[in-house]
Amino acid sequence: MGLFTTVLHVYQRSQTDVANAVADELTQMHGIHKINTSLASGDVLEGRFKQGITYLTTEQHGNWTTVIEIAVNLDKPFYLYDLTNGLSKRLNTYALSFHLHDGDVLLYNLDKDGEPLDGYNSDYQYFLEEPAELDDMLSQRHSPQPFKDVLPPAKNVDHLNAILNEGYWKAFDDNALDEDGVCPEEYFVDEEERFERVGKYLEIFSNDEYPFANWQEHRDKLQLDQCILLTGEL
Repeated sequence: MGLFTTVLHVYQRSQTDVANAVADELTQMHGIHKINTSLASGDVLEGRFKQGITYLTTEQHGNWTTVIEIAVNLDKPFYLYDLTNGLSKRLNTYALSFHLHDGDVLLYNLDKDGEPLDGYNSDYQYFLEEPAELDDMLSQRHSPQPFKDVLPPAKNVDHLNAILNEGYWKAFDDNALDEDGVCPEEYFVDEEERFERVGKYLEIFSNDEYPFANWQEHRDKLQLDQCILLTGEL
């Protein structure tokens, strides 16, 4: 099984504000009635979780504060990226969620003030049983122009778009998808690597590091004793 990662980044809001907004969103919109907050510790990451949810909220790095989904053990689970829009509205800012699915597909949602701005699916055909219709494909095409207001100096939307277009969407533009809508092997992109490249380009952690794509492998970067742990039960 490949890597599964879900993280959410909030623009120019403090760790405390983000943690409080996550707790409010969970209790008011998602039925989690008991939220506990504490400073995290190493044993939190060992995978021993009771029924409920577990999230980690980092300190602010540059312009971004990050929420990491550690566990969602619910009968009717929802995921961190389901909170993107609500958090962007509560905090009146940008919220950007990423989901890496089995190491094969990278997805994101970018929202601001409760409005969806852009979405991304690195391989639209991946989850479909039949070849995608052209109109459906075009409706799912990312348009990252809204990132212009959160890009660091000297970065530009065209370069970001070039990273996003590699692989499936480049094959689509080249009319190279096969009859089943599948991307040929010569267009293969390592999605975990792409995830890291996008994070670095946006300078979410720093201009040369993005430890959140595979955060389990980069625990030393998280400074656990400075992270807020949120746990909740239905």
